Amino acid sequence: MFRVATLLFYITFGIYGWLLFSVVFIRYPITPEHLYELTLAARNVNYVPFQTITNYLHGTYRVPTFDAWLNVFGNIVMFIPLGIYLQIVVKRKRITALLILSTTILIESVQYVLNIGATDIDDIILNFTGGMLGMYAVAISFKLLGMRPTFYLVTLCSVIVHVLTFLYRQ
Repeated sequence: MFRVATLLFYITFGIYGWLLFSVVFIRYPITPEHLYELTLAARNVNYVPFQTITNYLHGTYRVPTFDAWLNVFGNIVMFIPLGIYLQIVVKRKRITALLILSTTILIESVQYVLNIGATDIDDIILNFTGGMLGMYAVAISFKLLGMRPTFYLVTLCSVIVHVLTFLYRQ
């Protein structure tokens, strides 16, 4: 039973990785012509912490309120599973936190190099926050339930979420 759960766990981790990659990068056309055009376009970079979040929530960017909240909370929610998966695999909070931070910085760096989206310190802050929430949820669950029940629970929830995501996209 444990081997099947382990296999399912790593499969769902891989699916999550693919979904994260596709949400962040594949929503843009990846053709040589488009990539060339992107390299010529001006890059948007925000180095001021909380500036984008504040502008979204105060209406400075003139986007619908729902879209503003979706951007802020979407960046958090999208990285909660990363913290969950990494904490189960690594089991050490400092290394997990470093991997979460490294992943978010890598994503923003690739976005900058490819000129996809906007490179923003707020995205790093929000993504890191989400990853840390996931990491601490697992750490608390380890203490309350134990390692194996937490592992089974995360695997079961992951399978359910991925099936629902697949059904929703149909």
